[in-house]
Amino acid sequence: MKHDLPSSNEPNYLISRQRASLSMWLLLLLAFVLLLVQRAQAQTVVRVGNGGDFPTLTQALATVPATPATPYELRLVSGSTFTEDVLINVAGSASAPLTIKPETGAVGIVLEGTVTFGASARYVTLSGHNGSTARQFTVRQSSASQPALLFAGDAQNNVARDLQILGNNALSSGGVVEFGATTSVGNDDNTLTSNLIGNASASQLPANLVYAANASATALNDRVAIINNELMNYAQTGIKVGSGNGDAWIIRDNSFYYNLATPATTAQTAINFAPGAGSDNNTLSGNYIGGTSAQAGGASSAMWQNAGAQTFNGIVVSCGSATGAQANVVENNTVRNISLSQPSTQSFQALLMAGGRSELTGNAVNAVSNNGTAGVNALVSQAQVVLNAFTVAAGQVMSIQNGETIVTGNLVIQGTLNHTGGDIVVNGDFTNTGAFAQTLGNLEVKGNMNNYGVFSCTTGGVLLTGAGNQTVSGGLYYNLEVRGGGVKTLTDDVTLANNLVMSTGILQTGPANKIKLNSDALLTETNTSYVLGNIEARRNPQAGATEIFGNLGLALTPQPGSTLPGLTIVTRVTGTAANGSGHQGIKRYFDISAPAYSGTGMNVQMRIDYLAHELGTLQPADLTFYKSSDNGGTWQPKGRTSGGTTYAILNGVDGFSRWTLGRQQQPLPVNLTAYQVRRQQNDAVLTWTTASEINNRGYGVEVSTDGLQYRELAFVPGVDGGSTSSRNYRYLDREESKQGTRYYRLRQVDLNGKVTYYGPRAVAFDGKSGLLAYPTVFERDIALELNMVSAGVATLTLNDMSGRPVWVREQELPAGRTKLNVQPECARGGYILVATLNGQNFQQRLLRK
Repeated sequence: MKHDLPSSNEPNYLISRQRASLSMWLLLLLAFVLLLVQRAQAQTVVRVGNGGDFPTLTQALATVPATPATPYELRLVSGSTFTEDVLINVAGSASAPLTIKPETGAVGIVLEGTVTFGASARYVTLSGHNGSTARQFTVRQSSASQPALLFAGDAQNNVARDLQILGNNALSSGGVVEFGATTSVGNDDNTLTSNLIGNASASQLPANLVYAANASATALNDRVAIINNELMNYAQTGIKVGSGNGDAWIIRDNSFYYNLATPATTAQTAINFAPGAGSDNNTLSGNYIGGTSAQAGGASSAMWQNAGAQTFNGIVVSCGSATGAQANVVENNTVRNISLSQPSTQSFQALLMAGGRSELTGNAVNAVSNNGTAGVNALVSQAQVVLNAFTVAAGQVMSIQNGETIVTGNLVIQGTLNHTGGDIVVNGDFTNTGAFAQTLGNLEVKGNMNNYGVFSCTTGGVLLTGAGNQTVSGGLYYNLEVRGGGVKTLTDDVTLANNLVMSTGILQTGPANKIKLNSDALLTETNTSYVLGNIEARRNPQAGATEIFGNLGLALTPQPGSTLPGLTIVTRVTGTAANGSGHQGIKRYFDISAPAYSGTGMNVQMRIDYLAHELGTLQPADLTFYKSSDNGGTWQPKGRTSGGTTYAILNGVDGFSRWTLGRQQQPLPVNLTAYQVRRQQNDAVLTWTTASEINNRGYGVEVSTDGLQYRELAFVPGVDGGSTSSRNYRYLDREESKQGTRYYRLRQVDLNGKVTYYGPRAVAFDGKSGLLAYPTVFERDIALELNMVSAGVATLTLNDMSGRPVWVREQELPAGRTKLNVQPECARGGYILVATLNGQNFQQRLLRK
């Protein structure tokens, strides 16, 4: 049989397609309706309260399955008051939770009693939000020994939000809200958010608002979140988290304030977070502490008032030891608008890190006052604390008492930092414009030390560990150790009470600064790590004992029968070699003085030690002692008794001044031991003395009126054939019409034609002011002779060759001739020294080599 199928363009086919399409839409509509019905059936709603399905919450909860398969809502009727203790043991789930909240628009709902999230409570939300307004449900407990809200027996994944939770619990081991004992797993993953937690009565303050403690050592309370709540009016603690609590607590964006008319008088703490050493990955951030309303606010100048004599704490932390992602973080908290009015000994501690390890960033303390003697402590560290950067504001105190405080950025002290224990590590710069006082522990600085305030270390140590160059503050140090590389340069004088240890790196004083070793201080150096510059020690040499002056490299041993010099002041200068006659000494010399010494009867053995790099090209076997009585202008060889590869010894020393070691075959500055010029009426008398003369042709006597251009007055021959004994010379300048200042120098000429200059010396004629600076080619020191017609201020200016001043000094001078020794800070090159004396300018060209 043959059948003909209709074509697609026939009318019957079109009708069939239209009917099929309509059927499909009808099926979709039916499925949607069934879905709505099913959904409506999936959520069970029960009205509770006045005129509701049940008059009490306890009765309503009894109808909820222990493990519901679908969501349940208990909607509270407006104006209802429940007088009952409510136990919630519904084990809901993420897809089938239990919610207890006001019905839409309901207000004024109160529960008088305690709400407990019990052992089986899971995914239960207790809310005070009516769909448009929060905190329309108040849970109030009037008992002085019961909480208003309790999480106990392994309650998990529950939320209390948008409520007013009020109580009078006066127990130190209790709170208005409690996280209590557990059985097997802990009260985990519970949340308090957007609640007002406070006092139920103005006459009975609760001890703690939120209290968490747990006797179990294994079933800890983990992952508890306390977020965006207002916590007001308590006697002891806002949030107190003690032992038995575990990891990953979040206490964030809460406000702690006090708004009662009568000031508190008890010791108050906003957050005391001390879950134990095993608790990590906790965050305390964005909290506000202070004032009379949320975010530490209130009316203008409204302050949290405490009139007691006890310590007030903002945040106290003691927990964990983790680093990295599991670290405990305290960040962006604000403490402000708090006043402690009692004139007693109470302390204010904004942040107290009492134990464990915490990382702190961006916390602020301001508008806080304490009438007690202990002041306002912005941070008290007794643990391991990591700070991103920290500023101790003016009028505030940072107290480091134990553990280790690490500042990864800069530490700025505008107020006071008291370091009484533990260690401080500053990876950035240390800047002090206030006061730093160290009595124990170590301060380690890797950046620059910028000290413009009070810096005192009576015990403890300062470690310089930067890999490169650092600047170093002046002040009083107990121990100072240089461990890092590069050059550490002082910005002011340093006084050492105990030890200066050079491990790696160089400590440079600069020309104007000095290190002073107190009576018990010792210096430890190596050939590669040493002090470069000026260092001083004062000691009293004793009979039969060797005095090492703090290990400066100079030792004096009074011999039997010697007069003791008394207090002896030794200044060691390194990095600068004594020069003369084209020859060098080692790169250290000692200025030695004994102010009380009579000048006779002393017999001491002197030993000078040196570092290998200070020899230069000199050989230890060639070294002998040299003494200068005019600050290095001229030198006398004194011989040597014995020596080794790093020291030399000289017996029979009977006087002090400047001492060094130099090459004995080619002695330091010539054999000239004295050179003087003095005015005699209209003439100038030049006298000089030599200790010995070898291959000496004689001396050209030269004069200049500007200190720059010299001419010869006469040539004085030396001893024919030389001399090994002392010889005195004299020359009288009788030139007529001498005016102003005349500069005299000696040009010593060897038989081989080699020339060495001595001087110049200045003489003023006609009562005029004058300037003499020498040597004109200097390394570090410039000796000045200034003549003033009348007493006044002399201004010294060192200009570079383009006329720009690079160094200025003012000096009060008497009338007449004055000698000064200056050490201008300047680079190598040519300069003009200008002296303004009695209104006149005098200048002299100088060259620093």
